[in-house]
Amino acid sequence: MKIYKTVEVPAKAATTQQLNKRVCDLCGFSAKGEDWGAGFYEVNETEVRVEVRHKEGSSYPEGGDGTEYDIDICPSCFVNKLVPWVEEEGDTEIERKDWDW
Repeated sequence: MKIYKTVEVPAKAATTQQLNKRVCDLCGFSAKGEDWGAGFYEVNETEVRVEVRHKEGSSYPEGGDGTEYDIDICPSCFVNKLVPWVEEEGDTEIERKDWDW
């Protein structure tokens, strides 16, 4: 879940929503902004390379509306909850790769 705060935009005499922190939808772990807690030399991130989303509604040339789902998951829940669940439900083993640079 993304928590937003309202900030003033003086040049436009308006307000806008700015991401304040991100909360894992599974465990409630709270990260400030978009960072899940990695340091400068430490990697602790969840990256989605293939976008998986569900979107439903109506779309016409003059406009449309509907519902879209967006899930936030911390690195710990990704490795310790999502991967085992996918392996169990899909009766498969997720490929694990070592990396370096």
